[in-house]
Amino acid sequence: MRISEDRMTAQGERLRATLDAEIKNLSTLEHKLARTKLLLQEQATRLRLGASVEMVLTSLRLSVLHDTTLAVLERIDLVPKSAGG
Repeated sequence: MRISEDRMTAQGERLRATLDAEIKNLSTLEHKLARTKLLLQEQATRLRLGASVEMVLTSLRLSVLHDTTLAVLERIDLVPKSAGG
């Protein structure tokens, strides 16, 4: 019976350590996302106040996390679609 209890305790400790590590990873991710959100809001405000598109894009490239910047820039279509197609 004691061996089974020891095994459960060891498994419980490994699980707890894994959960703690995941919680820490999520906290780090939350911080990065909050920072990125603030930077994006600041750049949107700059555009509303008349900053040039080029300046805002440059600021985004320099200040936002690389993978986030790529995702944002991939969704931006700066060339207007023509009426015919």
